[in-house]
Amino acid sequence: MYQAKVEVIDMATRASIDAMIQEAHDRLEQAKFELSLANQNGYPMTASYVEAQQGLEQAELEIDKLMNSANHQQKDQLHRLHLQVSQCLNDMILDENDLENS
Repeated sequence: MYQAKVEVIDMATRASIDAMIQEAHDRLEQAKFELSLANQNGYPMTASYVEAQQGLEQAELEIDKLMNSANHQQKDQLHRLHLQVSQCLNDMILDENDLENS
């Protein structure tokens, strides 16, 4: 009985981590698209740009939460994802500052 509960919890954790990773990748792609548009056009920040930026911030929070319940392999995967999200978020913040000061 105990092992069955552990397996169910492990499967739920794996599924939740996989779902969050996919969602974070989707948010990352949207943010990269918005960043590309802003760089190409030099437009001021749009609502969709701000939403993409907020989505990345939310992804960072979710990654941090899941790190506690992840196994070693998942932690490595989450860490790499966190680096990608952080880099894109930093790029968005720097570009936002550049466009506002132009």
